[in-house]
Amino acid sequence: MGNKKEKKEKKEKKKTKKNKKEKYTSRRVKSNSPSVLHLNLRVDPTQYISQIREIPGYDYIHLVRKPKYMVDLSLLNEKVHYLNEIFSPNDYIKENNISLLHAHHGQLGILLLPFKEKTDLPLVTSIRGRDATLADQHFTYLDNMKLLFEQCDQLFPVCQYLADRMIAWGCPPEKIRVLYGGVDLNKYMYRAPQIESTSQNILSVGRLVEKKGHHVLMKAFHKIKDNFPNATLTVIGSGKLEEEIKSLSEELNLGDSFKLLNHLPKEEVYQYMYNADLFCAASLTAANGDLEGIPNTLKEAMATGVPVISTNHAGIPELVTNKVNGVLVEENNEDELAHALEFMLNNRNLWESYSLEARKKVEESFDLIQQLQLQASYYDELLGGQK
Repeated sequence: MGNKKEKKEKKEKKKTKKNKKEKYTSRRVKSNSPSVLHLNLRVDPTQYISQIREIPGYDYIHLVRKPKYMVDLSLLNEKVHYLNEIFSPNDYIKENNISLLHAHHGQLGILLLPFKEKTDLPLVTSIRGRDATLADQHFTYLDNMKLLFEQCDQLFPVCQYLADRMIAWGCPPEKIRVLYGGVDLNKYMYRAPQIESTSQNILSVGRLVEKKGHHVLMKAFHKIKDNFPNATLTVIGSGKLEEEIKSLSEELNLGDSFKLLNHLPKEEVYQYMYNADLFCAASLTAANGDLEGIPNTLKEAMATGVPVISTNHAGIPELVTNKVNGVLVEENNEDELAHALEFMLNNRNLWESYSLEARKKVEESFDLIQQLQLQASYYDELLGGQK
């Protein structure tokens, strides 16, 4: 009886494996362009969709580890696949015309090293922030990253600051190509700041996590509130610190001058940005070492023409130049941030020149189309004319 049961189980497993393989075959991507296999943390609108789906001259497979990371089902199509369902990497890359592997996080690059070894395809890895630190990482992470530096063909940190961190860890500089995240300038249209307006609406957008510095901004806002009784502070975001943010608002007695909004559609966030008088990104290095690259929301605000205040944190000074296209203060310093808020609210005459310089900076270095073309050129370089 035992032998019969074992044979039946083996037959069922074989059948399941065959069905899954046929499912991939039926979803095979047919394109004349070479495909890049992109392994990402999850599939949702925030996860670098353009850097996966809009690379000129390249088709894509958007790969996630398991179905549970398929966060937004509206983005599901025949090009979204799951790493845990690929049984033969070599068969898979042939079926899908894959020429190159791109991991969108350091840990995912480590995860793709066996795939690279089996297929002998070039591998690139984007480095976006925490993955260039030891923040909340397993004790083996640094050794694994050094292995990634050795075996990966190119690495794309999102700012020079992270590139320098990687070099300090031992990454060969010749493998590094800084690739800034881009802003869709056709979507984020410039409008001049409302200098004549009497409104004083301060906006911050970002996940409710320590490194975003919302708590520091709230304390700084509290310090200036009596001098600017009409000023408001709106924070848009969600995350594990939501209750702490609400408690801090009550503790500081911010009342109706403070608003916390979460789970807003991107279009609504966009409208809040257009209606803001000032945008603040109070980024800082968290207690566990977690840090930013360059916040995308800061680039978007600058593209839109909202005057910005931010901190000398990570790659932010590569975007914001103090008292040229915005104001920078030391991170995690509520007094300096309060002075910056006061300075900007008292000097509306500076807003237009700052915002024009800010738009110019984004157009020169952070235009989405230019950055996608640069990404394609890096792919071309690796494929050596075999495209």
